[in-house]
Amino acid sequence: MNELQAILSAARRAWAANETPVLATVIATRGSSYRKPGARMLVTSEGWRAGSISGGCLESDVVRKAVWLIEQGTPVLRTYDTSADGEVALGCGGEVDVLLEPFQVDGPLAKAMEQVLDTRRAVNHTVTLPNGATWTETLRPAPRLVVCGAGHDALPVHQLALTMGWDVQVVDWRPAQLTPTRFPGATTHLLASDALARLPLEAGCAVVIMSHHLLYDARVLEAALASPLPAYVGVLGPTKRTKDLLETLPKTLSLDRLRAPIGLALGGEGPAAVALAILSEVHAVVHGASASPMSRAATGTT
Repeated sequence: MNELQAILSAARRAWAANETPVLATVIATRGSSYRKPGARMLVTSEGWRAGSISGGCLESDVVRKAVWLIEQGTPVLRTYDTSADGEVALGCGGEVDVLLEPFQVDGPLAKAMEQVLDTRRAVNHTVTLPNGATWTETLRPAPRLVVCGAGHDALPVHQLALTMGWDVQVVDWRPAQLTPTRFPGATTHLLASDALARLPLEAGCAVVIMSHHLLYDARVLEAALASPLPAYVGVLGPTKRTKDLLETLPKTLSLDRLRAPIGLALGGEGPAAVALAILSEVHAVVHGASASPMSRAATGTT
């Protein structure tokens, strides 16, 4: 469950109890900050319920302010100074503007969140701040990961992707392997090789091919590369195996999105390490990141 889903789920429980929770949203940051604009957390009369706006340093104060706001019912724009001399005095060196507002069941933000979850399409949302300014953000659905293969090594890929809040779709042709018990929280698709036109692809998704069956992998790879929707297509296995797969496919297919061998060179051994290498590369591609060490960016080296 991603952050948007978790917040909406917690809010629904509060609404069902006839309570209006408080939503804290990062509106702007200056300098260093753990979370960026758009990060949220939900607070009820019982305290924190979902989401986060920092690495844990601001949440307790937001909960205290939210309890007051629940009683007052008016939005508040709060600035937190996390420099060494600031009121939070964490030495992080940044400022964070946080909007605290009642989260109404029939409000425009709740409706926008519902629309994103229902349609899996981005939605723009604009709010008027207490100081009269307006702030617009784009609410986006969680990245979609299509795991083609339900073998033992697909389990940690699915588990790690769920931990990251992604929308996980698992595709296989073996009903004994493809069960909700093996892949809790994922959507499963039992598709034979003649039904791969129904792959759950969407714009910007990532496709990981790892069924360990040469013919099935070839059919999935052809379907993924023929579609303009995936941003990432990766194939598990050695280079020679992928070359053999490509020999069976139409020569007109573009290989620009193909990652093979799949994953980043992180080292390690075993399914969990492979899953980490795969999802690290997928995450970088989906977010348009370089996957280079942060220490190099900090020092300006390449």
